[in-house]
Amino acid sequence: MYLRIMKYEIFNKYWGIITAVFIIGLGIFIQYPYMNEFPSYIHAWSQSDRYSIAIGFLNNDFDLFHPETLIYNKQFPHWWTYAYDNTITSVDFPLVEYIVAIVMKITGSTSPWIFRSCTLLLSFLGLFFLYKLSFLITKDGLKSLLVIAVAMTSPVYAYYSNGFIPGIPALTFAIIALYFYVRYLDDKSIRLFIVSSIFITLSVLIRMSFAVIWIAILCYELLRIIRKETTFADKILPVGISFVVFFSYYQWNKHLAAVSGTMFLGELMPAENWSDFYQEMTKTLNNWKFHYFGKIHYNIFLLITVFAFLYFIFCKIENIRSIKSESDKSLSLWVLFAITILGEMLFTLAMARQFRNHDYYFIDTYFLPLLLLLILILNILPRIENYKRLIFFGIITILFITLMTDNVGEMQKKRRRNYWAPTAVRTINNYQGSEQYLDSIGISEDAKILTLWAYPQSTPFIFMNRKGYAEMYYDKEKLDSAMTFDYDYVVIENELYDKEKNGEWRYIFEELEYHSDNGKIMIFERK
Repeated sequence: MYLRIMKYEIFNKYWGIITAVFIIGLGIFIQYPYMNEFPSYIHAWSQSDRYSIAIGFLNNDFDLFHPETLIYNKQFPHWWTYAYDNTITSVDFPLVEYIVAIVMKITGSTSPWIFRSCTLLLSFLGLFFLYKLSFLITKDGLKSLLVIAVAMTSPVYAYYSNGFIPGIPALTFAIIALYFYVRYLDDKSIRLFIVSSIFITLSVLIRMSFAVIWIAILCYELLRIIRKETTFADKILPVGISFVVFFSYYQWNKHLAAVSGTMFLGELMPAENWSDFYQEMTKTLNNWKFHYFGKIHYNIFLLITVFAFLYFIFCKIENIRSIKSESDKSLSLWVLFAITILGEMLFTLAMARQFRNHDYYFIDTYFLPLLLLLILILNILPRIENYKRLIFFGIITILFITLMTDNVGEMQKKRRRNYWAPTAVRTINNYQGSEQYLDSIGISEDAKILTLWAYPQSTPFIFMNRKGYAEMYYDKEKLDSAMTFDYDYVVIENELYDKEKNGEWRYIFEELEYHSDNGKIMIFERK
């Protein structure tokens, strides 16, 4: 028996390598078909805006503290009706976009695969540290592998793990921070706490919604200080620096928004009342519950929870300790989990109107706490300590992973058939090659372009490699404002011109003079 356990312990040392191979292999399998895909489907708008920030760093000589897009009329606060004299925008700390821009500069290409590859590599890093966090708590490689598989095959995570939304990099840094914090609880080394503070600060800078995890850790530390389990003095410097860095950039970001406007939301979006909140959450679940996780994921959660509960009751009846001594810290992590969930609920109240239309808010909020919950529940179950159990539970895990992978593959295809997809694909198809076309007809790179009815708003400018003004909507106030902007040329897709030239918007074209077209886009000048 002792030899069998020793053999298993030796095998357990290789779980890190097994997991790394699993993460890379499954990640490439899921993402390979989409690695050079232009932002086209769910939240193509927000993703193309982020894409344009990376290109903006190429245009502004890598000025990190003056991030730019390619559009002069920003969404906030004037809702596209006011044109600023620059394309600078406030945005959560654009570290990832900056790194992407450096890679673009080195490679001489701005193709989508560069941004997607950088995000995917960061997601791989986060998943590996999620494994390390799970193994740190459960001391079980197979359980930790199951946690990784659940995370990777979440449809919403899979969709954005090679995308342009900053939630994935912020999540990665939050997972790394949590891993070092749990190690700190074990080793009591202040250096581990400092490392954790660095990564959680990065996470919050990149995506402010991860401040909930940051505050939860600080609240938990405060409880430990009150219980005299740790001291306050050695936390002052790292926590103080973290606060100073965050609030300094926060104030700078507010300054940028006030001076230059912004493409990104910078205010709370609570429901109007409790009835409205209930409706928002109902619509959120109706829209996204099977995008957050598939049916197979929910069944696995339920099955593991039931078995853990029954095993816990059995251990109580038999007077057997259900959680081993080396995982005493896991009991305290339940408190950290409770604090985090409470914080996420408060955040949900503050941003209720965003959840219905923004699936990625799940990554910003409940995704990491739910994975932590899964780890804690798995830790209640007995540890796998011999080959027979390993083979039995390994077969079950492989079956679960197969079913989850099949589900995420179907959801990846389904998420590319959303309502806005045909419009985004049309815009991409029509504007591809537009930079070369504009160059060929002598339109300067400095010319200011007004685009009409192209979605997403940043997409045409990325393809044209020019700056200008965007008007996506069929809205008279916005369109009339756009026609007063200081543009040099108006660009509209041929099929949209054919549709609108004799209709409600005919008066717009009466103000313009035809310049040229290539069969996909038409160029007009002001009369």
